[in-house]
Amino acid sequence: MMTPEEQAVLARQSRFKVHGRKKGMLKRSEADWLPERVRQLSPPWAETRRELLTRWHANPDHARLWLEIGFGNGDTLTHMATHAPQDRLIGIDVFMEGFSALLRRMERLHLDNIAVEAGHALEILETRGVTHLFDRVMINFPDPWPKKRHHKRRLIQTDFLDTLARAMTPGGLLTLATDWPEYGIWMLDHLERHPAFINAYGPRQPAPEPDLWLPTCFQKKGEAAGRTILHLAYHRP
Repeated sequence: MMTPEEQAVLARQSRFKVHGRKKGMLKRSEADWLPERVRQLSPPWAETRRELLTRWHANPDHARLWLEIGFGNGDTLTHMATHAPQDRLIGIDVFMEGFSALLRRMERLHLDNIAVEAGHALEILETRGVTHLFDRVMINFPDPWPKKRHHKRRLIQTDFLDTLARAMTPGGLLTLATDWPEYGIWMLDHLERHPAFINAYGPRQPAPEPDLWLPTCFQKKGEAAGRTILHLAYHRP
């Protein structure tokens, strides 16, 4: 029989278990240097938004703090960082091949306003005790896990939204995109009934493409397959 402590560890491991491929097709040379480089680019976490931005050499009265969960190959993250050099952006992902592509793009564009974390977004936000930090959060094309038995693996769940709500500033904006109609309904159902989020365009209404939207490879694949892209936007009151 397991002790209560062992049961707690098992429950935590199950809750934060990451499904699917995580390392991807990394070259051996990348596997040697990438984890350490990712650690070097971790955010300067702090208890308050002002302190974090100050540590990051940004003006907390003018800079926005962004979070992208699941940044893929980093196209959107670097696009936003290039167009908003005064802002600071944090990317969280579990797919290490994406980190490699992002870091190469950051070096090529000489970007120093991006930080990254590798791991499960829910676990990172809870472990860091993140509260009222993010002005903007982007979740673009999360894995839809279309099979019903896998729905529990989907990112958008009530406990995740609870944690995300605590992490966002009052007045903050959450934007989402998916090319899977059924997952779009799932997102709407969870967000519409969550008390911490208000649809920016009215109950159960879709949103237009966000400002500075950059079509991603996932969007192009979805459109090539004949699927319509659904955008959603929610304010944190």
